[in-house]
Amino acid sequence: MIGSVFLVAALIVALVDWWAVAGERRSVEVVAKPLTMALLVGVAATLGDPPADVRAWLVVGAVFGVVGDTALLGEGELAFMAGLAAFAVGHLAYAVAALSLDVSIGWAVPGVIFIAGLLGYRFATRTLPGAVEHGGRVLGGAVVFYAAVISAMVVTAWATGVVLAAVGAMLFAVSDWVLGHRRFVGPLPGGRLAIMVPYHVGQALLIVGLTTG
Repeated sequence: MIGSVFLVAALIVALVDWWAVAGERRSVEVVAKPLTMALLVGVAATLGDPPADVRAWLVVGAVFGVVGDTALLGEGELAFMAGLAAFAVGHLAYAVAALSLDVSIGWAVPGVIFIAGLLGYRFATRTLPGAVEHGGRVLGGAVVFYAAVISAMVVTAWATGVVLAAVGAMLFAVSDWVLGHRRFVGPLPGGRLAIMVPYHVGQALLIVGLTTG
């Protein structure tokens, strides 16, 4: 019951955050953005009845989501790198959570195909070169590592056979793809909403899928 309450609260606050992002209401966004993930930490900690290690890793992943969201509210390269590092840890935690369940190589195949398409479309040809141009080989290397971590999260989520979690992981990856394109190449249709909507929905589906699936 308490997990469902946290989930509904997270969805409500996410809607508020989207409204704030759409209207450039910064004072609302700085509260609603990290609060949404904080409520999803509550979901990870209380929803369903997953194995204890799965729940623990999901909580770790969601907590680092809060850290990453808070970091990205800042400006400049340092804030971006801090957010990148936090989300990388979060992605790895989600991947470990997935691997703590029964996994199947056959189920992982759609995840591999999805990642190949996502990274093949503009990332390798535009986003990565843009990152290198923007911040040199160090930033380029960090972006490559981050892409590898995202890939691991998506493939392992698919490998569980829990479609809800797999869809969530893909949406999370799409959000990161849009963020990278926006920062290193240029804007895309939908503005920052094209980042935040799949990000929140993806995190929620991933957590719900792995706690209840």
